[in-house]
Amino acid sequence: MLAQTVLAPHRATAPELGTVKALMTEDESPVSDAPLYRPEALGVLLLALLLSPKGPKEKK
Repeated sequence: MLAQTVLAPHRATAPELGTVKALMTEDESPVSDAPLYRPEALGVLLLALLLSPKGPKEKK
């Protein structure tokens, strides 16, 4: 049979509770690597596509 050890329950102290609360309610960083939606970028991409040179045609 396996031996079991029963541990006494741990009561969190006030500083521990404060730390946990601060970690759980911390706001997200205002600076991230996530791409942002920029509608004006679509126009720039379309313009670049229209102005790009055409590829060479194959000779028959």
